[in-house]
Formats: sequence, structure tokens, C-alpha cells
Amino acid sequence: MATGIMEVMLVNAKGLGDTDFIGDMDPYVLIQYKGQERKSTVARGQGSSPSWNEKFSFRADYPGSGDNFKITFKILDKDTFSTDDFIGQTTIYVKDLLAFGAEKGTAQLHASKYRVGEIIYNMATGIMEVFLVNAKGLGDTDFFGDMDPYVLIQYKDQERKSLVARGQGSSPSWNQKLSFRADYPGSGDNYKITFKILDKDTFSTDDFIGHATIYVKDLLAIGVEKGSAQLQTSKYRVVGADQKYRGEIQVGVTFTRKVEQKWEKFGGWKESNF
Repeated sequence: MATGIMEVMLVNAKGLGDTDFIGDMDPYVLIQYKGQERKSTVARGQGSSPSWNEKFSFRADYPGSGDNFKITFKILDKDTFSTDDFIGQTTIYVKDLLAFGAEKGTAQLHASKYRVGEIIYNMATGIMEVFLVNAKGLGDTDFFGDMDPYVLIQYKDQERKSLVARGQGSSPSWNQKLSFRADYPGSGDNYKITFKILDKDTFSTDDFIGHATIYVKDLLAIGVEKGSAQLQTSKYRVVGADQKYRGEIQVGVTFTRKVEQKWEKFGGWKESNF
């Protein structure tokens, strides 16, 4: 096993985004490698574009134990009267560097830019709009006349009801948009929209026809990062209470992140522009 000194040159950062309501941030960096940690000086008042120009040394063994050959940079804002705010972090993988250095005696990664992943401050909130188009092949539950289908659309604890497609039987059309509040990441992991299709009856309990489910976690994650995201109008399988095929429903979904007045950063990656 080869042992050596790994020296990290911390230069600067740009475009971090400011976590302070009053005044500029005072950023510093915790640099971690395996069980070692180094702390930079605090770049007081330098806000979203701090400079450090500092060198830090770490003991590095190769191949060493485990396969965790990465340096983590955690960027924080120094606060005097409260817990320091986490701004973001980035990671550099150095396995190839160490392997080359162990063989040649020395190796170098030239000063480069690395992406800083922003923490999700609280959570992102937006509007998820469901476009309910139509359904086909539902099968008719009525002995006399055609069904009058409608849909209960449920997302977490919210429920919306479509119009009743009177007399349209097994192939109803709604062409209706319904909106839901959507938080990401939010509580729990139940990121799904459920469509319960029922037949409206006048003198008895409405008959259950079938249901379909759309999972929207990826849609919300992309929307939080990009500002908006869309699931194009598609057909989804409808199953009955016996889990057998009962036709298909055509639906589209969009999510638009809501920009709030308070400081909340919405996850994803932000490219540093230095």
C-alpha cells in the first residue's frame, strides 16, 4: 500500500445564492476525506462569490481500505447567533488520481470548476395540473341505458371530481383540467395520482368501474429543478376491483413550481460560473 500527502487547493466559488436576509453571507468550507476533516477560513461578507485561496493537506493511502476515494466540500454560511446555514456541497472522486500518483510518484488535478448541489430549504411548492381527456373500453355497469361516468382524482389528501359524462357509456370524454397543490419533497413518499372511475346512479349508490394510478415523483423532482415539467397526454390501464383490465384512461400532467417571496431554494444542481 502506498501512502502520501494529498493537497487540496481551495480557490473560490460563484453563484452560490445568498441565505442571509440582511447583509451578505460569510461562507466557509468543510473539506472531508475518509475520516479527516479540514475547515477553511470564513470569507466574511463575500456573499455568493467567496474566495479562499487556501491549501489543505490530507493523508491518503492507496489502495487503502474501502472504495470511498472522494473529497466532499460542504459549503456553509457562518452565523453569529444561530446555527450555520448549509449552502450546498460538491464531491470530487480521486481514485484515479491516487492510483496514478502511487505508480508515478506524483499526480495532479488542475484547478477546475465543480457543480454545487443546492440543499432543499424546507420544500418546493407548486401547482400540479391534471388534464383529464377521456376513457375507452370501460365496459358498461348499467342494465338499462348507458353509463354516466365521472372520475374522482386523488393526490395525497386532496380530491377533485370531474364532470359527469352523461350517457357516454364505456367511452366517455371530459376534456377537463383539475389543479392540485404539490410539495416536493414533502411528507411521506406517496407521490401518486389515483383515478377512480364511477358510474353516476340516481336512485342507488354510484357503481365503481375501475381505477388507474400515475406515479409523479420524477415529474415533481424535474419540475422543482427546472421550474416546470410535463407528462405528455398518455393512455393508462384501468383495472377493476378484481384487478382485471377494464379499459384505459387518457391523461396528461404538468407541474409548475411556485416562486415564493421567502428564501427557499429548490433542489437540483446549479452550475458554478467561475
